[in-house]
Amino acid sequence: MYAGRILRVDLFEGDVREYKPDGKVYRELIGGSGVAVKIHLDLESHSKDPYSPENPIVIMNGPLTASAPSCSKIQFTARSPLTMGWGESNAGGKLATYLKKAGWDGIIIEGKSKKPVYLHIDSNGAEIKKADHLWGKTTYETIEEIGEDEGGVSVACIGPAGENLVRYACIIADNSRAAGRTGMGAVFGSKMLKAIAVSKDFAFNPEIADGEKFREAVIELSTRIRDNFTANMFKEVGTGGYVESAEMFGDLPVKYFTEGEFGKADRISSNYLIERYFRRHDGCMGCSIKCGKVLEYSGNEYHLPEYETLASFGSLLLIDSGESLIEINHLANSLGLDTISCGVTIGMAMYLTEKNLADFGIKFGDAEKVKEYLKLIAYRQGHGDLLAEGTMRIERKLGMNGIAAHVRGLEIPMHDPRAFFSLAVAYATNNRGACHLPHQMYNVEMGLKIKEYGIASTGRFENSGKGEITAKMQNFAEIFNCLVMCVFVPAKPTHISSLLTFGTGLNYSPEKIYSIGERIFNLKREYNELAGSGKEYDRLPEIVLQPVSGGTEGNVPDLEKQLQDYYTFRGW
Repeated sequence: MYAGRILRVDLFEGDVREYKPDGKVYRELIGGSGVAVKIHLDLESHSKDPYSPENPIVIMNGPLTASAPSCSKIQFTARSPLTMGWGESNAGGKLATYLKKAGWDGIIIEGKSKKPVYLHIDSNGAEIKKADHLWGKTTYETIEEIGEDEGGVSVACIGPAGENLVRYACIIADNSRAAGRTGMGAVFGSKMLKAIAVSKDFAFNPEIADGEKFREAVIELSTRIRDNFTANMFKEVGTGGYVESAEMFGDLPVKYFTEGEFGKADRISSNYLIERYFRRHDGCMGCSIKCGKVLEYSGNEYHLPEYETLASFGSLLLIDSGESLIEINHLANSLGLDTISCGVTIGMAMYLTEKNLADFGIKFGDAEKVKEYLKLIAYRQGHGDLLAEGTMRIERKLGMNGIAAHVRGLEIPMHDPRAFFSLAVAYATNNRGACHLPHQMYNVEMGLKIKEYGIASTGRFENSGKGEITAKMQNFAEIFNCLVMCVFVPAKPTHISSLLTFGTGLNYSPEKIYSIGERIFNLKREYNELAGSGKEYDRLPEIVLQPVSGGTEGNVPDLEKQLQDYYTFRGW
């Protein structure tokens, strides 16, 4: 399951070495961000400036990569320049599989190059190559050019936003997959690292302890994926198929979180876009869901925007044109911008302008102006220079409080805590800041149950018990970050237990994987405490705690009650 070796690259010295973690690290932390946080704590990156050469990037795959369904994600981790705390983001595509099959469990990148470079990796190691000719190019241009030069590679790269240290710059892998959150692209840029290219060098075959039983476990999980309603919805229309349902629940943020009814969800939904422009399915290597879609629009091919993008640039900004959102999504990806943080930040600028609290020269609903501002942000020009800092720093600079829609500096995603109350404590306590993906508490509130751990909603507008079920779900979710398994996979603890047990030959019972998840969550919390982002940051801004009409029925979560429940359950 493990290659047992990690590449360690010093960009300043031009040195490439092989690092072999102690087997105990794999046994106790599994892989992915579990192993990554241990490496970061050992290297004390929490005490390093995020843009300094001393802030390492740790990139990890997992034990099930290249062996089990939908385990083709790769984790990028570093101290975040956006939140100043624990930073992690994952991307799908081919990169994780190519890296594992080349015989590497991960990469540690330290130092800073004097000139732009990219890494070319194969089973023999890594070569640091000049990237002067790539600096300044978009992500799409970079991926195409490296592909032509290297052939048969998976590429993850940054665009102009990462080069210009936009605090929420992302990394784009294989054209369509983004490691979007916490500004990992800016860390790449700070090191003058334009890209990573991994050859299709399948020299390593993961060793399976019990091949027959492992295959049975794979078939069982594959069958569950095939028969799952949500997985099938994603397969047909992508994550944006949820847009209309989100509005019904009041889960679709509107006009920078200040209203509850958009009324035009059908115009920005992926159902609308696929009906008119669908060309073919697309997805990550080794995944049967294939939630990605390619559209043919205006004579060109574009990737279907995800739900988060349709909402963050659609309903949040009062843009009701699905066609405009196709163009905005493509531009944001080409520049290397996290569409959630970018959309929320532009939304804040629109809100402040409308309320005469500041003048950013941009109004709600102006799609053409948004495209202009994406470029201003990526190149840090005009108003874009301040907007590139994110909502937390804008608020601080303007001397305001409660208007910036963030937690720990990470902008709130497109699921409203007023619609599903457990999202309040989930956002407030999540280690990387306001994040919807790992725990997916909106699914729990809509009926998802994890019986093995006693996870079940008491009602979406109830506060009682929400701290406990959120903490339990956070612990379980950490296992997905370690495997690294896509969170859209409807895997039960028993599925994961079987895959790990028969794959490694060690006993990973459902109880054991839960305790490992809890340990990893607490290690990330420890990292944040050391970085200065502790209990006082377990808060939500006032702008998302005001009642609105629509599907939330004017309800507002009681975060303090939920936090008391949460701290008591965790024993903090």
